[in-house]
Amino acid sequence: MDNMKIVYKVLSEVHKQMDDISFDESFIKDLKISDNRVNKIIETLLDEGYLTGIKISKSKTGNIVMFISPRLTIKGMEFLQENSAMEK
Repeated sequence: MDNMKIVYKVLSEVHKQMDDISFDESFIKDLKISDNRVNKIIETLLDEGYLTGIKISKSKTGNIVMFISPRLTIKGMEFLQENSAMEK
């Protein structure tokens, strides 16, 4: 799967769940990519200011992503709006 489609799917799922009390990260398995790849993409989304409320812990075997209270930033919302054609 194309990395930009993964970015869109992650941001879209965070957007869908913004009203929920707890965050269901099970959608990640549906992406059918390695944990390492999805963790790096999420880390990049944090670094670039598209997401907040996610903690990255470094370990010897790779990074661990913890969804504390994920939410989109304005920049993340703009990305979804500008790339809504990817949803199709």
